[in-house]
Amino acid sequence: MSHDEVVRPVAVTWNLRGSHLRGDVGWPGNVRRRWRIPTVAATVALPGGRWFTGRVELLATAEGEAIDLVSATFPAATVDDAYRLSGELAAYWGLPAEPLEVWYREVRAGLVAGRRINGFGLSVRGPRLEEPSGPTVNLVFLFAPGSPRPVRPALYFEWS
Repeated sequence: MSHDEVVRPVAVTWNLRGSHLRGDVGWPGNVRRRWRIPTVAATVALPGGRWFTGRVELLATAEGEAIDLVSATFPAATVDDAYRLSGELAAYWGLPAEPLEVWYREVRAGLVAGRRINGFGLSVRGPRLEEPSGPTVNLVFLFAPGSPRPVRPALYFEWS
């Protein structure tokens, strides 16, 4: 299989509370570093008693047996819908709200002035879920310029 192989389960339920190894997620043996799962109903138990649930595209990466990243990318959304969803995600995951507020004000003004959406990056780094070895939570925006739904919010859970 390729380096970035697609495996298509209908739903996934992962428990990453105690450890974050390939075996904890049923990692296919023939997938090397990156496991991409197209849109799927995902339930992921994370350290600190937190849960992620949603219909998202998943990407997991691993170095050796340890998973170092799980990303959950939401469907494309309008600026307003991405802002609302991201506000809910920020509140649940304990992310600072101010960067999201600044982004929203700047993107609304910038789009009126004719700037392209992909000129408005957003990355908000949040807390580590359970010190010292739990993942950090990050909210990022991916962009599809020219689309009526140009923003794809994503949560990154990173073990580093």
